[in-house]
Amino acid sequence: MSGRKTNVGRRDRIARTLLTPVALGAIVWLYTSVPQSSTTLAAMGGLGLLVFIFVTSALTGTCGIYAALGINTCRQCEADYGGGNIWG
Repeated sequence: MSGRKTNVGRRDRIARTLLTPVALGAIVWLYTSVPQSSTTLAAMGGLGLLVFIFVTSALTGTCGIYAALGINTCRQCEADYGGGNIWG
């Protein structure tokens, strides 16, 4: 993880990890229960993108959207772990 600072805190990472199966369940529900239309497919694609963002940011501890907006939910990470990639 060179070049990027950890900006996703422990609670945020846990929340993203717990929300991932919820979003995946919504994709499956849309696919199986709702008639297929362009709106449904767009919703499934949007949820798929959200799942991708949740998983990658939970695993790496960095979020590009947070970096662009200047948000840092991991205020203690750099002090406690030296900016490492440990769940902090």
